[in-house]
Amino acid sequence: MRGMGSAVLLGSALCTGCYSGVNVGAGGGGDTDGGTANQGDSDDGSGGSGSDPDAPELTCDTVGTQPLRRLSSAQYWQVVDTLLPPALAEQAREVGVFPETLIEDGFTTFASANRVSTGESERIEDNADNIASLFREDIGTYAPMLVPCIGDSLAAETVDGCMPDFIDAFGTQAFRRAPTEAERALIQGLYEQVRDDDGVEEALTAVLQFFLQAPGMLYVTEPGLATDDPSVVALSGHEIATRLSLLFLDGLPDAELLTAAEDGSLLTPEGVEAQARRLAGRAEVARAMTTFHHEWLRGFSLDGADREHPLWDEDVSDALAVELREFGRWFIEDTDGTFRTLLATDAFPSDGRLNEVYNAGDPTASPRRGLLTTAAAMAAAAHSDSTSLVERGVFIRQHVLCAPVPAFPGDIDIEGTLGDYGDLPTARERLEPLMLEPSCAGCHVGINPFGFPFEAYDWVGAHRLEENGATIDTTTDIDIGVFAGDFANATELVLALSESEMAEDCYATHWFRYAMGRHETDEDVCSLEEIREAFAASEGDVRELLVAIATSDAFRFRSTGGAE
Repeated sequence: MRGMGSAVLLGSALCTGCYSGVNVGAGGGGDTDGGTANQGDSDDGSGGSGSDPDAPELTCDTVGTQPLRRLSSAQYWQVVDTLLPPALAEQAREVGVFPETLIEDGFTTFASANRVSTGESERIEDNADNIASLFREDIGTYAPMLVPCIGDSLAAETVDGCMPDFIDAFGTQAFRRAPTEAERALIQGLYEQVRDDDGVEEALTAVLQFFLQAPGMLYVTEPGLATDDPSVVALSGHEIATRLSLLFLDGLPDAELLTAAEDGSLLTPEGVEAQARRLAGRAEVARAMTTFHHEWLRGFSLDGADREHPLWDEDVSDALAVELREFGRWFIEDTDGTFRTLLATDAFPSDGRLNEVYNAGDPTASPRRGLLTTAAAMAAAAHSDSTSLVERGVFIRQHVLCAPVPAFPGDIDIEGTLGDYGDLPTARERLEPLMLEPSCAGCHVGINPFGFPFEAYDWVGAHRLEENGATIDTTTDIDIGVFAGDFANATELVLALSESEMAEDCYATHWFRYAMGRHETDEDVCSLEEIREAFAASEGDVRELLVAIATSDAFRFRSTGGAE
């Protein structure tokens, strides 16, 4: 911690090394919380070396190893919004320098997207310092909001009397579980030392600063409860509550969820299901829907993007950057919330700033259907000055059908392969050699046909009939075994995908990855099969999909295997 004098010594006792982002696979009494959690507190609801005599049993033979995850930047700020008075939380975002989560693979929930370098560790400290400074500048206003017990008094004896209860209440919110005795003692000691050295106002500020960077707040730690199987631990009530709140609310557990964590009901499948169904009906579930669909369609590639296009301006740029999030919100709030509607609806109300984009060309020639043909989805899978037939084909094959795509060989001479074809008017014609040359065809025969229909949408997502004066051929013939057919355009292909069991299973797999913060493994096969079956039985109800994930063995247990 910075700027707090003697607070550094006590703060570093808990924070040293806690930002490394290492994967932790050890179970039972494993120390996953910076060396403080669960020491001497095996039955406080936070997991650890204790075991529950009525610990739940698996229905699957195996579950996957879970990496240690840090909150994503979006989740961190959602937590800050909940913990702090609204005015302070708003100011905190303005001065915040918390490291932005960057996706390399998967979703922002992935442990791999939230590792922390030395520089980012310093930014986490600076971020807490900046927010604490705001609190200190107007402590007379914010202290009574943060610690209601003190009323209007900042007298040392008043704050002293309130501090133990504040540490327990605020810590329970921030850590998603009750603080351990070791943590309580550490924070109380921090308060007392800074109070003695610098006064009560600095001491209150130091405690807040500590919480804003504490590993208990930043990390999703899951020591778990021992089971009869030494290779598996069951998550404690508080650990399940945290997973549920991050999946459904993208933030902290609400009061009812914390109560369920305390009373043991989250240790039963029925208890987890009851809470999952309740949370699925909360308005806040829209936060998860906006994040998931934005990231699944790679909408983040449009943040700050620039396009060489006559329709491109600041309004179009801003509207495209949020369109996939808005689609996710609209989908869960205003439709039946089924997979078929997600891909096949023709009713999505577009942002007025995109009117020229949506009215370009002849939009009636190939009407839009669902999420995949939104302007943002098409623009996200394109270059700054052209479409990308191959990129769009890879996306549909890999992200919509979960069909494998071979790695790109590094010794291919693309320009030489395309030869004189590079001067032809349409992308389909220009890239035809990739379908004919043996060294390329092995991949592109299974990729390019998925991209052909989407050539009707340019690099800002506007519909078009021609490219360089030539008519665009959107017909395609696809056959990858389970999914096959002849399609005249993107509408026909998207409608087929909306009815495809393969696409529905793939969608469920992506939600599993988002919820778990990792890719599936061989140990997750059983859980994934049960999740997909439940999703299909619900006729593609996405809320039911989330409930199925929450009640799966993979969600309620973890392997004690070594680090991944």
